[in-house]
Amino acid sequence: MQSIPAPPVPDKVILIHHGALGDFLLSWPAVLSVGRAFPDSRLYWAGSSERMRWLRPLGFEPCPPAPRRALERIHGAASTPEELEGCRIIWPVVQRIPEVAPGLDCTFLPAVPIDSPGTHARQAQLAALDRAGVPPARDWLEAFRGFFGATAQPDGPVLLFPGAGHPAKQCPLVHFLELARMLEDRGREALFVLGPAELERGMDAGRARVAAPQNLEELETLLASAGAVVGGDTGPMHLAGMMGLPGVSLFGPTAFAQWGPVGMREISLGLPCSPCTATCAGLECGRPGRLGPACLEGISPEVVLEALEGLGNCKTGFQGPGIP
Repeated sequence: MQSIPAPPVPDKVILIHHGALGDFLLSWPAVLSVGRAFPDSRLYWAGSSERMRWLRPLGFEPCPPAPRRALERIHGAASTPEELEGCRIIWPVVQRIPEVAPGLDCTFLPAVPIDSPGTHARQAQLAALDRAGVPPARDWLEAFRGFFGATAQPDGPVLLFPGAGHPAKQCPLVHFLELARMLEDRGREALFVLGPAELERGMDAGRARVAAPQNLEELETLLASAGAVVGGDTGPMHLAGMMGLPGVSLFGPTAFAQWGPVGMREISLGLPCSPCTATCAGLECGRPGRLGPACLEGISPEVVLEALEGLGNCKTGFQGPGIP
């Protein structure tokens, strides 16, 4: 029986990613798989330069100007740009597959595949990569922590992330303020972490202690000093979980089983209307006169505090139901 020849090894592999921090971190296992699968190819990154800190150890380098400009011409083009001949393109996306030039060697990795929309985004992209002939890295979490892991500090602050990329994924700020007060009453330091999106929206934590990291390196350093984290469906929670920090994730409009950070304890109310979105496209959960979506407004600070106590390394002195 004649064997099927292996596909040619590409001269260059270009990884494209235009998503937010959380989407990128969900794609990191696929990125690791690509780096391992093409050790003899030049590995290029076409995305935010800030993400290079998590790509350099895998062998990636910034995409040179010529192929990067050529990538801007692939949408709806009649043919593959000459600068991309011999390149293999790996492109993680949320769901929509862009129209590109025919003949372009491009593998799309949808986080929300049409045939299995409830699969965790991370696993969906690894499965798409596997179907494309690239072996998925099953040890991705150990690999990430080997490069970037951190140990929770027993006396470190509890970092509170009240924001989210979409406002409808935010738990009411007053709940976070009450949680901070309860933590501090029990001798635990609470520190609000506000990113650029929260500052632009005018989020105000009042007299609470606030940190506003200016870049991802500062965010990573701040996480490494923490004892635990609390937040919603947001990028820093993914980074914290991948680094190895314990925490509590508050989910409502989106499904934890599909988008949840690794290693986090989930809190969700399980309302009949929740989750109500797979991709946040057209997400409208505002209710006149209310603090936010019912699926998040109903998560009380007491329940979150109890979950923190259950982590084992975040003692708060809280005595609630189910805690002796």
